[in-house]
Amino acid sequence: MTALSIAIPVAACLFWLWVIARHDDHEREPWPLVALAIGLGAMATFGVLWTRPWLEHLLAPASAFVEAFVVTAAAEEAWKLLALLPLLLLREVDEPLDGAIYGVAVGLGFATAEDLWLAHPSPDLLVQLQRGATSSLVHAACSGCLGLCFAEGKLRPLGPWTAGWLLLGVAIAVGVHGGYDLFLDGDRAWALLALLVVLPLAIGLLAAKVHWARSRSHEFHPRP
Repeated sequence: MTALSIAIPVAACLFWLWVIARHDDHEREPWPLVALAIGLGAMATFGVLWTRPWLEHLLAPASAFVEAFVVTAAAEEAWKLLALLPLLLLREVDEPLDGAIYGVAVGLGFATAEDLWLAHPSPDLLVQLQRGATSSLVHAACSGCLGLCFAEGKLRPLGPWTAGWLLLGVAIAVGVHGGYDLFLDGDRAWALLALLVVLPLAIGLLAAKVHWARSRSHEFHPRP
């Protein structure tokens, strides 16, 4: 593994994090906690490496649908959620946008570690550049949705809507992630569908939820 093959995933992670975090202009999250989120996301890849062989054995022979939505999407989002939950309990998470920021950081940390794993021992720099512009954003969008919805569940009064927000976050994250992997692993036409439809949908989802959460920030941080 070369220095460049390490620098590309790390640079993609930091760039996309900057793009998202700069919208948090009411009360920025402490960078040490954001860095912790990236680290926890990276560590979540070890959980996936541990559980994936077990799931593949348990569900074998698995259809492409089960492989994409259960073995890959559900398992990866579950481990990213485990990495995210301690951060959501922090008192710094006092508006929905904070949950999205930490979720994005966890997702980008996961994507960076995943790209570094895939680059060992023979890195393909072009593939890394492509993944930095595609899969990194899918991970950021999915875990960012988890963070936003779980922060909503935390900040709202406990009630029926609490479970609704939690389930909504999981459903969107697994649905988008699974759909992307299902199409990407198909033939060329399906792979193009993943890149031209599912990826823009994930990016649009990420942008919409950040815009929506930012528009509500004044409710949690009233201007004097």
